[in-house]
Amino acid sequence: MSDYNFSYSINNQTAPSPGSGQPPEDSALWSFTGVDLVDLSNRFTLLIDRVSGKRLLVQPEVAIVLTHCETFRTLRGHAEYLVGVLPQLGGQVEPILPTLAHIRDAGLMRSAEIVAKSLSEHIEAPPLAPLKIFIITCDRPKAVERLLASIENAPTISSPHSYCLIDDSRLETSSVENLALIDACNKRRRLTIDYFGITERNSLIEHLVTALPEQADAVRFLLQRDEWDGLPTYGISRSFALLLSVGARAVILDDDIVCEAIRSPLPNTGVQFGSVGSREAVFYSNHEDLAAHTRRLPDNPITLAARQLGMPLAGGLSSLLHGDLPVEALAGANGAFMRILTANSKIIKTQCGTWGDPGTGDGHWISSLDRDSTRRLLDSPAGVSATVEARTLWLGYTGSTLTKHGVMSQLTGYDATELLPPFFPAFRGEDQLFAYMLTTLHPDSLVLNNNWAVPHLPLEARGNRSLRGEIAEQGGMSLLTHWLGDSVDLSEGISPATRLARIAQSITELAQLSEKDLLNFGRVELAKTQSRQLAGYDQQLQDAHQHGSDTWLKYLQRGHEEILETLQREPSITELLGVAEKTLSEQEATTMLASVRRGGERFSHALRAWPDIWEAARDYQRRI
Repeated sequence: MSDYNFSYSINNQTAPSPGSGQPPEDSALWSFTGVDLVDLSNRFTLLIDRVSGKRLLVQPEVAIVLTHCETFRTLRGHAEYLVGVLPQLGGQVEPILPTLAHIRDAGLMRSAEIVAKSLSEHIEAPPLAPLKIFIITCDRPKAVERLLASIENAPTISSPHSYCLIDDSRLETSSVENLALIDACNKRRRLTIDYFGITERNSLIEHLVTALPEQADAVRFLLQRDEWDGLPTYGISRSFALLLSVGARAVILDDDIVCEAIRSPLPNTGVQFGSVGSREAVFYSNHEDLAAHTRRLPDNPITLAARQLGMPLAGGLSSLLHGDLPVEALAGANGAFMRILTANSKIIKTQCGTWGDPGTGDGHWISSLDRDSTRRLLDSPAGVSATVEARTLWLGYTGSTLTKHGVMSQLTGYDATELLPPFFPAFRGEDQLFAYMLTTLHPDSLVLNNNWAVPHLPLEARGNRSLRGEIAEQGGMSLLTHWLGDSVDLSEGISPATRLARIAQSITELAQLSEKDLLNFGRVELAKTQSRQLAGYDQQLQDAHQHGSDTWLKYLQRGHEEILETLQREPSITELLGVAEKTLSEQEATTMLASVRRGGERFSHALRAWPDIWEAARDYQRRI
């Protein structure tokens, strides 16, 4: 696209003459979204609003520029953003404002004020479903013991609820210890906890296979640990928790947390709409420093996680706010996400922040920190590397933040009165895939990210999760998520089961690609992932001079060089799959690829079967 004068590009309008006055400054927030672009010729593009039907002819370059205006900003904010990302505009803000004002006045931009008012409309909401609380564990009885003690000492939960420990331990000694801990806890009678171990999971699997014999393979693929040859099966326990919660609400706790709610160390910014990128971090030098800054809330975190879980948006906002939703809460929000929300949109998932260990696989996540969080890291007296390796921080949102997607926290709530997707049984990245599928099944739902945190204090050493490892991202589960894509069908009237079947069909198509096309897809998508990672390091390098840290500058330069070097060579199959082995023979690589293909086909079949499995699990709960 060559240079052009954006302000002179609307058809059949009187163009502003040089030196003419600008429109009055508009402090309102606007988003260009929900508008279809129809190319009529090389000279014109027709803009059609999907709701009002209003139309406007513009030149093609105007339409292209407007697609960058989806986020809610002031008109000036849009203009400043546009000149920053589109060099063709010549860096001049003022000439763009009249055209943006014309688009607004033509009724083709969404008003944040109107959206905020519609989301706050009073509606009658049904009572919330009962609450089921799950602890998931695998060979960490000491952590279970600590967590149970903290739950017993936490404030009482007033709403109807139950507790269950889902034990995925491989060692028989761990299972014996866990069962003894549950028995001892029940004898103290402060709370009653059910135990769900190998016998109980086999009972549920047998019920599902008997009820759905034609879906036996799907059941075993999703729920039977023996299918995975000793691999870590992070997703199986979570899928069991969902199946045991059908018709209720579930809160799932990792075993290495403490049942306490910790205040954010940053000022509360109130309710806002945001994204995963809205999270901030505060770093502490060591556990003593972390403990010294701990400020506990008087509430039980399970109560807090469940408070808005399953509520319609209007009800959730009412419980979070004194009065209506302020327009400022939409500043920076994605217009496409906001467009599909209504007062009845359900808060289908809740999350919280982390106090202590961030839970990340290495330390390179710091490359995506915002400017303020980076400054706090660099100000740590222990230095960058030691502070990252200490894994003692707060990571979360400064206010109650509503998002489209949500990464999994160490204490997460799910509304299982709706059909929820299963977790992929094994490998890391299952949380990202689940988040995508959840949004696809319920595109008008949303995630509430609370601004408090729970202590995440693993008992095992995690010093190997540092800045010393390889920086360039590898493939794995993320490539499957990329195949499914970020575009969610927002059409109304499509059932969650139908949406899930469409995901299944897409995975079938991926699994049926030829080996050449499958590998090419993986190479291209991994290159795109690494190029986005490279862009992040580029942006941080541009800002590095403001921080004045030689250590930070050298780390960013190292990351940039490593990613750029990685992009220039062909990735191996193990890099595409994100597995630990670095070298495989040709025969081993072929065998692994065939295994992945079969896994994709079985997962696709399992997704098609999942709605039936969901209902069969509902029947199982009635019987026990």
